[in-house]
Amino acid sequence: MRARRAAGFVAIEWVAAVTLLLLPAVVLGGSLPRWAERRHAATVAAREAVRELEREWPRVDPASAALVARYVAADHGVDPSDVTVRVDDPGTGPGEQLRVEVSVKVPALPVPGLARAAGWTYTASASARIDDYRSR
Repeated sequence: MRARRAAGFVAIEWVAAVTLLLLPAVVLGGSLPRWAERRHAATVAAREAVRELEREWPRVDPASAALVARYVAADHGVDPSDVTVRVDDPGTGPGEQLRVEVSVKVPALPVPGLARAAGWTYTASASARIDDYRSR
């Protein structure tokens, strides 16, 4: 009686392993740094926008805060069209809070050569307290 050989077809197993295991891991590994960069850009842009509002208080101009946030995001490699700035609280008097929210679009899969896949929006907020003894 002959022994049966338990041989597989290596080429199919190799292609399946690359397609199902390696390729998704490489795409995810390439996406994570971009997501972290976008998150950091939103945080820094919000912080600098609220500093701008604090510096020019009591003549608060939300448009100048939005401009600062877009410039900071552009310095971090984010397209200004991907940035949305909202001044939540302009602060009306000493001791009050200034609050800014900056939203940045984060692409789901930033793979070169492919169309931009759907993503999500990351929102960072920053606040600053108007000094109690600051004069108008």
